[in-house]
Amino acid sequence: MAAVDVALWDLKAKRAGLPLAKLLGAYRDSVRVYNTSGGYLQAPIEEVKEKAGQSLKSGIGGIKIKVGQPDMREDLRRLAAVREHLGDDVPLMVDANQQWDRASALRFGRAVEDLGLVWIEEPLDAYDAEGHAQLAAALDTPIATGEMLAGVPDLVRLIDLRAVDFLQPDVPRVGGITPYLKVAALADHAHLQVAPHFVMEIHVHLAAAYPRDSWVEHIEWLSPLFEERLEIEDGRMLVPDRPGLGLSLSGRARDWRLDEVEFRADGR
Repeated sequence: MAAVDVALWDLKAKRAGLPLAKLLGAYRDSVRVYNTSGGYLQAPIEEVKEKAGQSLKSGIGGIKIKVGQPDMREDLRRLAAVREHLGDDVPLMVDANQQWDRASALRFGRAVEDLGLVWIEEPLDAYDAEGHAQLAAALDTPIATGEMLAGVPDLVRLIDLRAVDFLQPDVPRVGGITPYLKVAALADHAHLQVAPHFVMEIHVHLAAAYPRDSWVEHIEWLSPLFEERLEIEDGRMLVPDRPGLGLSLSGRARDWRLDEVEFRADGR
C-alpha cells in the first residue's frame, strides 16, 4: 500500500508541476538534518568522533549515536566523549533501539540530563506507550519514538498519552503519505515535533510541509537508486525544486526493475 500511495502522490505533484512539498503547502524550503551513519555500537569511539566531525564538515547539522551497550556505563563514557569532541552547541541525539526496560531507561535519562541532548530515541519497546509516557513526564530530555509502528492507531496512542516529544513516523511502514499526513495533523494539534524516520528522499518534503521546523534523518543507503542527490547546506537539507519527489531512477535501478512477472503453476 505504501509504495502505491507514494507513487500516486508523486504523480499528482508532477501533474501539478510542483514539488510535493509545495503541493502539500510547504512552510519552508529546507529542513534540519542529522546524521546517524558512523555512530553505531560496534564502532570504536575514535571512529565515531571522526565520522561525526566529517558529517558536520559536510554541512549536516546534528549527530545521532547509538546507545544500549550491555554496560550502561560504557554508553555514558562514549556519549560524554562525543559531546566533549563536538562541543556544547552541536545538536546531539541518542538512539537505544528498544534496548532498555523502564527502570534502565529512567536511570540513563537522569544520568544524561546535563548533556543537552535533542532527544533520547526508542528507549523502550516500541509498543510500550505507557512507559514512554512515564519517561516523557519524568525527564527534561525529550523522548522520540514511533518509527517501528506500522499503523495509525498505534501512533495516535503515543500522541494521546503524551508519550513523545518528537514523533517519528515512517512513510513506508505506516502505509504511505496519506496515513502519514493524518498522523502529522494530529501531532501538530498536540503541539509535538516530528522527526520522520529514514527515507529522507520522501520525508524532506513532508517535514517541509509540517508547521513546526522538523528534523530529517540523513542515511544515504538509497542513493544508488536515483540520479539526483539531496543537497545540504548549513545544517539543513534543501527541498528539491523539481516536480513530484524530484527523483528519477538511476540506470542501475532501471536494470533491477521487472516490467513483467510470470507465475507458474508449480509455484516457481
